[in-house]
Amino acid sequence: MTRARSLLVKLDKPPGGPSRLSHSEPIGICYIAAVLRQHGLNCRLCHLFEESAEAQLRSEIERYRPDIIGFSVRNFNLGRSRLCLDMVRREFPDIRIAVGGECVTEDLFSRLGELLDADIFVIGDGETSFLQYASGAEPAMIPGAAQKIADGQYRLSGRPTHCVHPARLPMMSRDGLPMQQYSSEGFPGRRYATMHTQRGCRYRCTFCHTAGRYPEPQSRTVAQILEELDYLVSPCGTEAVTIWDEDFFSDPRRVRAIAQGLVDRGSPVEWHSFMKLTDLRKPEVQEMLPLLRRSGYIRAVIGLESFLPATLRSYHKANGGSAEDLCKHLAENDILLCPAYIIGAPHETALDVRYGLERLRRLYYDHGIRMDLPYVSFITPFPGTELYDEYSRKGLIADDDWSHYDGEHVVVRGKCPPDELVELRDTFYGDFYGQQRPGGDGGQVPL
Repeated sequence: MTRARSLLVKLDKPPGGPSRLSHSEPIGICYIAAVLRQHGLNCRLCHLFEESAEAQLRSEIERYRPDIIGFSVRNFNLGRSRLCLDMVRREFPDIRIAVGGECVTEDLFSRLGELLDADIFVIGDGETSFLQYASGAEPAMIPGAAQKIADGQYRLSGRPTHCVHPARLPMMSRDGLPMQQYSSEGFPGRRYATMHTQRGCRYRCTFCHTAGRYPEPQSRTVAQILEELDYLVSPCGTEAVTIWDEDFFSDPRRVRAIAQGLVDRGSPVEWHSFMKLTDLRKPEVQEMLPLLRRSGYIRAVIGLESFLPATLRSYHKANGGSAEDLCKHLAENDILLCPAYIIGAPHETALDVRYGLERLRRLYYDHGIRMDLPYVSFITPFPGTELYDEYSRKGLIADDDWSHYDGEHVVVRGKCPPDELVELRDTFYGDFYGQQRPGGDGGQVPL
């Protein structure tokens, strides 16, 4: 094989909607593109949102004439990706197709092969494996590659040899992306971008893919992170940034250095990140909050997940103490709380769900915690996670259509009927977003 021209494709849901989705860069394929270009290979990024994704992809193929198309597949975009992939097979039969993404695991690539007619599945971090494939290596010689050997049949060449340390990667490539169109409801009217500064997580939540892929968090250097922020501010003109690391505060000294670097630059962007509730127990994080706020940090996205001890235990999730008391540290520093909350665990009754949503609602009324953009999802056993294995074994999965595994569909059997779960979620959203509350900020509606 020879060095190939690659088109890297990600299909996403349109922004907004009940899950308050942002409209931002496809980070995974942006890193792969950066690695390909670093090694002198031609590639192009293609980020699709509209219902006419197949027509847009067809036009991009006709303009660019790629040798390989790499699809980034997740559960929610599986159906639309399949339609696009089938179109490529039908209309451009000479193009090779590679598929990667979170749901492509050692346990699941065979089932995905029944749904997606790919030439190769890339398991785990795709930077090294896809680089080798696009450089002409035989799939049988690429660790972590599953090669098509017959209709719907794939053979794994071997387990991925290692995870790619993010500090060894170039800055993610954004060339060709519609950067001026990206936006977030968390930063209304601001030019917006996203980043990953590390990979991995200290925790082992049963519903998450991340913990099984990295033994511990691995980070880019502070210098690399600040260099990327400088790039986003100028020449990109970015005004707001989300850092989507699952465990951003795993090293508080690193976070302090990033915040101080932004203060030294005049705090040129507003930004937010994930934060664990347990992070707020640490004195060094509490002491850092004023510096974070001065740096432009406006919001902590915290996965509260549940207020029910039995539910938290089933997720292997530490509650970290009283959410109300800990989140007051945010309010005292003028930092918003954006809570994520999960409902519909199999053992939860309708009364349990009402209790949790009411307690979430009372964070503002009883405790004065500024809160915006809460996200309430239905428990989703993503394929490849411990929760998926457990629920499959116990017969608790009610829907086998992986494209419904997006947090917006009820896919698990439980004590609270699906219709009631949807009604409870929608009622909470109606109360929250349906009327103005005191303390609104930037068009948002804190409860």
